[in-house]
Amino acid sequence: MMNTPYLPMNILNPNLITRRSCLKGITLGAGAVVLQPFLNALAAEARGEAPPPRIVFVFEANGLLRGHIQPKGVETPRGGITSVVNRPLSELEIPEPIAPLTPFKNRMTILLGLSCKNAAPNHGAGYGALGCYNAERDPNSTRSTPFAQTVDHALAGSLPGIIPVVGLGIHASPGLVFANTVSASAPKRPLPILCQPDIAFQSLFGSVAEGNMAKVYHARNNLLDWIQSDVRRVRAELPAMDRDKLDAYLETFEQMRTRQDKMAAIKDRLKANLPALDKFNSTLQTDRFEAQCAIAASALVSGLTNVVVLDASCGPHGYKTWKELGVNVDGHEIGHQNFPDKLSVPIRKYHAERVADLARRLDAVREGNGTMLDNTLIVYLSDSAETHHGQGTEWPMVLIGNLNGKLKTAGRYLEFPGYNKPGHRTLGNFYLSLLHAVGDKRKSFGEPDRELKDIDTAGPLSEILA
Repeated sequence: MMNTPYLPMNILNPNLITRRSCLKGITLGAGAVVLQPFLNALAAEARGEAPPPRIVFVFEANGLLRGHIQPKGVETPRGGITSVVNRPLSELEIPEPIAPLTPFKNRMTILLGLSCKNAAPNHGAGYGALGCYNAERDPNSTRSTPFAQTVDHALAGSLPGIIPVVGLGIHASPGLVFANTVSASAPKRPLPILCQPDIAFQSLFGSVAEGNMAKVYHARNNLLDWIQSDVRRVRAELPAMDRDKLDAYLETFEQMRTRQDKMAAIKDRLKANLPALDKFNSTLQTDRFEAQCAIAASALVSGLTNVVVLDASCGPHGYKTWKELGVNVDGHEIGHQNFPDKLSVPIRKYHAERVADLARRLDAVREGNGTMLDNTLIVYLSDSAETHHGQGTEWPMVLIGNLNGKLKTAGRYLEFPGYNKPGHRTLGNFYLSLLHAVGDKRKSFGEPDRELKDIDTAGPLSEILA
């Protein structure tokens, strides 16, 4: 029988947790590794503390074409617009490439017209996509270099979690564990993106363990089996709303166990009949990213972090061949073919489905008077701006959620005047808006675009700040 592990003073003892006495007296054994941050979050809510805002950045490679996210029937004049376009999405139809986001139409904004040319996003901006600077300006560097902190870490300074920023993704090389791509905590200090769901799972949910507890955790192959007695007991003692939260949180663990059990059950059959899967299992590529999205949701629900970066690009030059989606041409060639719909739309829809799935997971968890999605913002964009050879004159994106009313992003189509036109705004202005929304009132973010000499690009976007 395992003894209850020692809990450091900086970790809240569950005996102190109260929800009208319902949470009082819950003690943990093996489950302290997984359930402690979750119970800490419940305790904060029981004390009347407002839930923290949460922000998720979802990147895909190869540019996010204007035509793939602009609502049907909306056309930008050849010479561009001369003032901000602000239309309700309720009167517009979501285009096919992002049609999976339609259920969230009244909680999302399609945002066009922002630029970040100085990020040099051709084939992928690397750290410039979140940092608003040119990460390839060092002639002595053979790869992108983080010259400054990226906005995810800047946001994490106002949204502290056990883990400041969780970075998850998939790489074109299935065996690669880590990739330095878009996130940096400080100059020359990249945040490695974890590219293997199993390792990400172990790293995240073992990171709250210390000493012998960590050793025991890593020695266990089946985490839920290990803590099942704690899970059953804690669930029985929680109020109904909190039981729903616990179920949503534990769903990821169940999925991981089910996936492992299924693989073990068909191991011999796979080996005998599908040897090609050992060399390149394209289905595994989609499975990996779907698993990463589930782990991201669980990290947010558990309270491990309030900021997540999901990188499906893992670039620059992180092009993949999505054979499982019926696409047998890699992303680089698709870009050079000018994005034919039969090749590009299935990939866009797949990523939109992942964003929608993440939103659904968060919306299923009740929090305060609403759900976790009400306190979250999901930003869906590309690491190479508007196209394969992105110039950064436009950086299209889709936003879901409003940070508990801090942003005006509910059901809007918002387009700013084009590059170097009066009224034009930048990606840096957008990131500054997010910082202001979480209480960081700095004056600017990123490097200024020297080509916008006669354009006022100071301050946040008043159009989206509540």
